[in-house]
Amino acid sequence: MNINKPLMMLLSIVAMLLLLCGGFFTMGGIINTSSTIPFGLYWKVDEPLAIGKIVVFCPPNRPEFQEARERGAIKSGSCPDNFDKMMLKIAAKYKNTVTINDSGVTVNDALYPQSKPLEQDQEGRTMPKLKLDHYELKENEILLMSDSDNNPFDSRYFGLIDVEQVDSVISPTLK
Repeated sequence: MNINKPLMMLLSIVAMLLLLCGGFFTMGGIINTSSTIPFGLYWKVDEPLAIGKIVVFCPPNRPEFQEARERGAIKSGSCPDNFDKMMLKIAAKYKNTVTINDSGVTVNDALYPQSKPLEQDQEGRTMPKLKLDHYELKENEILLMSDSDNNPFDSRYFGLIDVEQVDSVISPTLK
């Protein structure tokens, strides 16, 4: 077989890039292209669940997640019940007090930024209404929010998540 040198070099570069990418994912690398957390490269880290940490989780099979998948707010994927993994920031956990209403989400009586829920999605469909009033989170519950200003699908629409749903804590590769 007679392959010219430029083609051989290109094939070598492509093979090397594939190996590097494979190594990135094998070592816990994640690429985020969603708008719920900043775009970029993240690493899975061995850190406890804490307020401000970003987590990857599999949505539970509940009606609000099924509807969000049907609307395209979340995708089908590798999680149980054919949900894609989601990435959001922990805004509240055990013993924090949470209120969710038409004004937004408060944690320990402080309004979470940009948390006022939408009445309708971009297609004019009614968004889920969730109400909690000074609810104290149990040990197994977390509230997950986004800092994004484009109204992402987060706990203001789906409520609390059991910590068992969390796959990992992630951190940006560049801070």
